[in-house]
Amino acid sequence: KDAFDVQNDHIKLLTWVKKILSPSGTLIFSNNKRGFVMDEVGLMGLGLKAENISEKTLSPDFKRNKKIHNSWLIKHG
Repeated sequence: KDAFDVQNDHIKLLTWVKKILSPSGTLIFSNNKRGFVMDEVGLMGLGLKAENISEKTLSPDFKRNKKIHNSWLIKHG
């Protein structure tokens, strides 16, 4: 059985989401995978751009370990 891995599968997921994201729409993409790295080259290949907003959305509970929270605004680019 296949399992979803946000690091390995996020571009595939965003490929599907792009199909329903309106031209002026914004997606909030968030995960709690330690060490997650957004594939910005893959995003550009999809015609999307991402703005990291992790600092703005970080819960006070996670202030000690900022690497556990990742959050972006994703738009058509």
